[in-house]
Amino acid sequence: MNFKAVLHYLGLVLTIISVLMLLPVVVSYIFNEDVYVPFIFGFVVTMSFGIALRKKFPRGNLTLGSAMVLASLTFVLMSAFGSLVYLDHLDLLDAFFESVSGFTTTGLTVIEPETFPYSLLFWRAMTQWIGGIGILVIFLLMLSSPGMSSYYIYRAEGHPERIEASVYHTVKRIFLIYITYTIAGIFLLCFFGMPVFDAVVHAFTSVSTGGFSIKNGSVGSYNTPAIYAVMVVLMTLGGTSFFIHNSMFKRNFKEYFKNGETQLFWAIILTFSVLLSVAFVSASRPFADGIFYTFSALTTTGFSIAGIHSEFSKFLIIILMIVGGFAGSTAGGLKLVRIGILGKAVVWVSKKISYPLSAVVPFKFYGKLIRDDELTIISLFSFIYLAILVISTTIISLLGYSPIDSFFVSASAEGTVGLSTVDISSMNPAGKIVLIIDMLLGRLEILPFFVLFNSIWVAMRKR
Repeated sequence: MNFKAVLHYLGLVLTIISVLMLLPVVVSYIFNEDVYVPFIFGFVVTMSFGIALRKKFPRGNLTLGSAMVLASLTFVLMSAFGSLVYLDHLDLLDAFFESVSGFTTTGLTVIEPETFPYSLLFWRAMTQWIGGIGILVIFLLMLSSPGMSSYYIYRAEGHPERIEASVYHTVKRIFLIYITYTIAGIFLLCFFGMPVFDAVVHAFTSVSTGGFSIKNGSVGSYNTPAIYAVMVVLMTLGGTSFFIHNSMFKRNFKEYFKNGETQLFWAIILTFSVLLSVAFVSASRPFADGIFYTFSALTTTGFSIAGIHSEFSKFLIIILMIVGGFAGSTAGGLKLVRIGILGKAVVWVSKKISYPLSAVVPFKFYGKLIRDDELTIISLFSFIYLAILVISTTIISLLGYSPIDSFFVSASAEGTVGLSTVDISSMNPAGKIVLIIDMLLGRLEILPFFVLFNSIWVAMRKR
């Protein structure tokens, strides 16, 4: 484990974050807000820390394990430094909670957005936009060079193994696609009547599947069907694999329709839209609410347009939040590909048991051969994911919340969704800490943090 190289690259990442902290200052100037000091303070502290790490520790090559440690430390520390700008308005824990929720693209919040200055609302949205594309992707785009172990850094943030001729080319394509959808989203939201600032913020937080809004009532405050439709499109784009987008940009549209995740995605959308419409039958527009919440939960964006009251609707949304979006997208959750593989594995195991022990029964998911070791890893990951969900639900239930609400908010945090049926701002600090841990583990899909904890444990034993 090359800890010195990890700390050097961590310094580079923090340097990038510090520069981005200056952008909200421009927003503060445009809206005549006197909110400069928190961002300048955050810039100075974060930049100083980043420079100190870069000077003290030399650059070096990284193994995949080292890159995973870098990814874990990056999300923890950039959330910690990103929380500095909130300290004029929130206490330390709430500031850290809001920052973690932003960078992990979760969207759970402890604030009422309409009471906050525009510059802070822009920063919240920007943290989700950064978190969606991945700060390490931005890092590689700006600073990638030979010998940097770019492939491992790229892999460490939860991206699929399938890449193009070079990591830099892949990252560049992802970034251009992300920018294109964001700009298109801003234009469409403005076209249908959303104010420019609102459109920028909501385009940032929908394409990133983050879900932060500048309205206390989320996007439901706009009460405009056309805006809801645009948001559904943007959420779907954000929740779809960048590699599928890349194929479609190359006019290879067959790739989208042949993809197993795509077929599973639309099957779930159709099924749960009907079920949630039934669950919202007492609402004024049950069908619209059912469709919107299905997309919002499955893409793990977390926008809302109405209250979630019935136990049946909560249960259905919990299932969608656990499933999540496409692998290689900005979405969270277990991911469609894992759900699809596990579903087919049940049939495969049944078939394998019925054959002689010596029989070779290949397991395929939409034409791709799945090896036994891959199935084991997927099964183990899913078990750990659900175990964490059960533990979180139990702890939050002990704090006085109903089992269904505890299950709901835990699934939302670990799936990086942001929907909630409880008031997070009044939650016991222990509950907020549990949700922070869930958000961090969910964003990096658990394994990098396990590698980090193991590395710390090994280092302590050597002393």
